[in-house]
Amino acid sequence: MMRTIITIGLFLATLTSALGLEAANGNISKQDSLLQDYDYFFSQLEQIHPDPYSAFGGKDEFDTAVKHLRDELTSRDSMTLNEMQVEVTRLISALHDGHTYIGHNNTPKKVEDQWVPLKFKVIPEGIIVNGYSPGLESLKGAMLREVEGEALESVLDRLDKIVISENRYGLMGKACTRIGNANVLRLLFPAFDKEKVSMKFRMANGKDTLVSLPFYPNGPFWKNIICTSTDERFPHKNFEYRFVDDSKQTMAVCINSVVSADIPNLESYGLKSDVIVADVFAKMLREMKAANSPRLIIDLRGNGGGWTMIMYAAMYELYGKRFMETDLGMHFATKVSDGWLKKNNMTLEQLNQDRGTSLKMGDFIDQSSSISNFDLFMCADMSIIEAQDGEPIYTPEEIYVVTDVQTFSAAFHTAYMLWKMGAKVIGVPSGQAPNTFMEITQFKLPNTGLECSVSNSLQSCFPTDHPMAKTFTPDIQLSYDDYRQFDFSMDAELLFIETLK
Repeated sequence: MMRTIITIGLFLATLTSALGLEAANGNISKQDSLLQDYDYFFSQLEQIHPDPYSAFGGKDEFDTAVKHLRDELTSRDSMTLNEMQVEVTRLISALHDGHTYIGHNNTPKKVEDQWVPLKFKVIPEGIIVNGYSPGLESLKGAMLREVEGEALESVLDRLDKIVISENRYGLMGKACTRIGNANVLRLLFPAFDKEKVSMKFRMANGKDTLVSLPFYPNGPFWKNIICTSTDERFPHKNFEYRFVDDSKQTMAVCINSVVSADIPNLESYGLKSDVIVADVFAKMLREMKAANSPRLIIDLRGNGGGWTMIMYAAMYELYGKRFMETDLGMHFATKVSDGWLKKNNMTLEQLNQDRGTSLKMGDFIDQSSSISNFDLFMCADMSIIEAQDGEPIYTPEEIYVVTDVQTFSAAFHTAYMLWKMGAKVIGVPSGQAPNTFMEITQFKLPNTGLECSVSNSLQSCFPTDHPMAKTFTPDIQLSYDDYRQFDFSMDAELLFIETLK
């Protein structure tokens, strides 16, 4: 399995040159320069991406769409980098590829960014309120039904054309962070120009309520937002773990990002970790073994990814050689391109020599996810692994994996691998599609210095007609009534697992 890099907006540095920083503020308006960058982006997209055409109906249709947008941008009296980013994002949103993007496209600001005084969360049945300003306590747990008189499903369809998402749950996740922004609302509703927005909610008592919500700018106001509770019995820091009960029957570990302190040059990727994953899992599993603990909860909520291969050592500690003998059912087709070769510091000649092949640019390398040997492990000290001699350190009777819409990339792979090994997945479907584009190749636009990303591989976990090809559905999904039972706690899924004893 290949290295997967965390998703947009989490840990990747966006702009490194002074020119790029200037561009991020929208100050560059030289259209020739921007159009050159436009052309370069799409040339790289075609070269690197495993399938840039099918979403548009074929290469001719792709070429037509790219040319049409270029002509439209050329016809404008002026254009900023931000405006180009927004329009390109609209176009490539058709790919539904969360690893392909043209920098970080900020919403065009007709006015200073302002937001409704609410925070939202995705549950299996929709979007609920899980944060609110004083005076709006009645909206706690309320389910969003309409925006500006339009049904939420219709609003999501509009949003789908201006953001990048891989499935409906990923789109709802984007809605949670954008649906309350005044400038985004102007994109969704061209005629919108108000000081308040109308939203209809289905309240916890089952009744619908129409609310007119004002906008507030970023600043001190947001310190007063009240969020639903967390349960301090459960860990919330990266690779923090603890028993959640006095009898030591249930261990919980939180994994916020798939990074490890023993990875060479970790900080050069803009990442930081204070723990070595293999050491943490070994210690945790030994504590569970000593207490004969039957249950392990692995919390992957809010985890945007990292490197999948970091988790191989943890999986081996958990399952022993059975992990390496299990067909995980994941297959990859990696496209050979100049960008991909540069990323891996090799030439086409070296690639063919190493593999004994005669590959050409544009050919694909097919790979399965079989973990055939320890060389694939991303772990600095393999002595712990080798000392196991094929046996797990400890395998609990029950393993639960908790996911949400933000469980993405390497975090999704971790949930999927655990599921294939027999763990139960609980929570909200991931915003990543199991059959999707994967593994990024990064490059900078020549004039603005903007850092961009294009997927270079096609990932397949299920047959194309499988119900979970696009949405990885958890084994256990909580109902709205379940969330209400736990007072809409941030940790409702973890509390629900406790009731399964």
